[in-house]
Amino acid sequence: MNNFSDKSSDNETHLEGKKFRLVVRSAEEAVRVIRDKLGDDAKVLSVRQLGGEGLKRFISSPKLEVIAEVPAEEPTTIPQQPETSSAHKSEVKPNSSLSDPEMPKSASKDEEDGVHSYDDNLVLLKRSGFDPILLRDIQSWKQWDEIKNKPFADVLKEITIGLSDRFRSAEEKPTTNRIALLGCPGVGKTTTLCKFLAHEVFMNKSIPSVLKVENGIPNPDDALRIFCEVIGVTLFREADSLPASSHENPLYLDFPGLAMNDLNGWAEAGHVLDSLNVETRVLIVNGAYERDIIQKEIQMARHLKATHIAVTHFDEITNSTKLWPLFLNSSLSPLCICNGQNVTGDFSTNVLNQMISRTFPEELYSRGFSSYKKVIS
Repeated sequence: MNNFSDKSSDNETHLEGKKFRLVVRSAEEAVRVIRDKLGDDAKVLSVRQLGGEGLKRFISSPKLEVIAEVPAEEPTTIPQQPETSSAHKSEVKPNSSLSDPEMPKSASKDEEDGVHSYDDNLVLLKRSGFDPILLRDIQSWKQWDEIKNKPFADVLKEITIGLSDRFRSAEEKPTTNRIALLGCPGVGKTTTLCKFLAHEVFMNKSIPSVLKVENGIPNPDDALRIFCEVIGVTLFREADSLPASSHENPLYLDFPGLAMNDLNGWAEAGHVLDSLNVETRVLIVNGAYERDIIQKEIQMARHLKATHIAVTHFDEITNSTKLWPLFLNSSLSPLCICNGQNVTGDFSTNVLNQMISRTFPEELYSRGFSSYKKVIS
């Protein structure tokens, strides 16, 4: 195992092209350690849950083994051109401001008077944490030409309205009386199941039951069995003995963790769901993971015909804007947002409100353009 060392200009080259393994308590800790020790260019290659026995799964975060790599930097041979070169200006693409790491230059008189340029607002959106893919989606809106040059607070307001309208217009798939929860190891699948069961018992006043599915992979039930006994839920290990499901007696299915690259495992899980007449298939993803990892999980979930998506560890997300394109473009209906390890709380089915509150902090609307520039400069 490669050990982490303090990152400095003297050893950056030494880290390039190498892989590192670390064991952490949460995805948030992994992100912090990787960025501090390996830099912003480091990529996560794999995430695997470690340990966790008995009730510890419910009262503490599982340990995660993370494999990260610092990619080797490719040499650049692009010659520098004078800033005033007309040829250089003609080659600038309309969206080039999305990748511009610099803040706008000092405010002009028009800016001081409240008039702001399209490029300035794009840079401000990027610096305020907006995901690049989300920014490209926003720029494709028909009304973007009408709002892009407005004061920054007005731009945020219009984006809020646009995202809300698109979220509400997406197809909302209803849930059925048989609900399967599926996902990779370490995403918080069992904890999410417990939140669903507690919600059914204490809020909906229903009597749910649970089927533990092994599907060729060991799926221990010690901790879940104890939790079910506490709240009065029956846990089944065999499908032959299941009672009839109904609105008052929903059935939840708990599958073992599916390896991200195991295509056969995902497809086989889909066949099992077909045989059990399970129509509601919820993909559980850890929101603190990198967008590429979540996108890969969504792609794999298509092989088992997933219908919904639920996000865990929402309280650990440093930038929730990365989730908007996944919600709006994945064809999976957002089902719930989960925070923390509390198995009887921190659970919300109002996904839109949760996303808006994390994407657009109130202080951005209460400040004018000039004061906002002071905050981020």
